[in-house]
Amino acid sequence: MCDSLDNIDVEVGARAVVSAGTIVDDVLGLLEFDAFQRIDLSAEFENQGVTKDDVDAVHLVHFTLRVESPADGSLDFLRSASFFAETEGQPRVLIAKLDEVPPGAREVSMDVIEGVDLKPYVVAPSMRITTEARVSGRPDEETTVAADVLLDVDVSVPGC
Repeated sequence: MCDSLDNIDVEVGARAVVSAGTIVDDVLGLLEFDAFQRIDLSAEFENQGVTKDDVDAVHLVHFTLRVESPADGSLDFLRSASFFAETEGQPRVLIAKLDEVPPGAREVSMDVIEGVDLKPYVVAPSMRITTEARVSGRPDEETTVAADVLLDVDVSVPGC
């Protein structure tokens, strides 16, 4: 009976702008999402009536990358990507990856790494999601890529 009461979904999103390429500029090492540099879910928990002390476990459910602009843009500049959770005092941990981005894709679902409990990262003062990407140059036009993350947070509920 308590299974559905003690879990909340938390969405985290960020955007990265990838500059258009030039003849000289053909290498891009990172896909940087500024909003992922300092993630603090305290306000989200407060809105749900819980605190970080109530968190039992946190698991990544879904991680998506999609092109927001230009309208005809694609992820063709991106060959593969890996995303990691980081926080002070914890090891860097792989949370999602995609070994090969399909040609012409505007949106991809990352492969979520099973069994990774993100509780120590989420209850820290802040966590970061960092990226390692394999690319083949830059896009022809400035491209905005959105990343959407869904976390399942298991919390303690009195009486359950």
